[in-house]
Amino acid sequence: MIALTIILPAFNEAERLPTTLATYLGWFPDGADEVEVLVVDDGSSDDTLAVADAAAARDPRVRVLPTQPNHGKGFAVRAGMLAARGDRVVFTDADGSYTPAEVERVALALADADVAIGARGEVDAGSGPILRRVASRVFNQAMRLMLGLPYRDTQCGLKGFRREAAKELFTRAAVNGFAFDAEALFLAGRLGLRVAEVPVRAEERDGSKVRLAVDALRMLRDMWGVRRAARAGRYDLAPAHDRGS
Repeated sequence: MIALTIILPAFNEAERLPTTLATYLGWFPDGADEVEVLVVDDGSSDDTLAVADAAAARDPRVRVLPTQPNHGKGFAVRAGMLAARGDRVVFTDADGSYTPAEVERVALALADADVAIGARGEVDAGSGPILRRVASRVFNQAMRLMLGLPYRDTQCGLKGFRREAAKELFTRAAVNGFAFDAEALFLAGRLGLRVAEVPVRAEERDGSKVRLAVDALRMLRDMWGVRRAARAGRYDLAPAHDRGS
């Protein structure tokens, strides 16, 4: 079994993906049995898929999973988690916001935990335009309150899972949008999984895919959906893929 799978959910990342791939492939071991980088192309309309396929042709550590049409980051991460071959599975942003050292730190934390989540400091979580800084803090607090999550940073784009934990969580998860992180953490609590918070540092990147007004409403809607599903016992049923949802 491969030691580590790094999932890069990608939507219209043709310009930034080559640099991210080169950075990760240059850091991690050369052997194809040590690490795989799984690029999940979420229905991109640019050359993201072609860029990823070209990288896979050059390096056996790169694997590409195309999905059509565009569904959302949550869908892309879920597809990658269920297709991953690694004993430990980490997802991070295709724009390279988190360095390979940060990814490795989260992966190493899985030695003592089922789930390891990045936790940005105030400076990192609050970087970028002021409106985005305020929105990020408000969303994080709302999700913590709505779902009873004790974690300092639910929306950090760097999280890792042991293979068994990933299967347990992502066969049950259903949120396709940006609130998928909070749903996964909510499920981890219900399943009694051990969650470790790992201090990480993010580097600001231009070209965020988050649209504040639209995505804020969708995230809140998704959180109410998670609460309703939990009250109705949906998460206690068979995994989502077995229910045909």
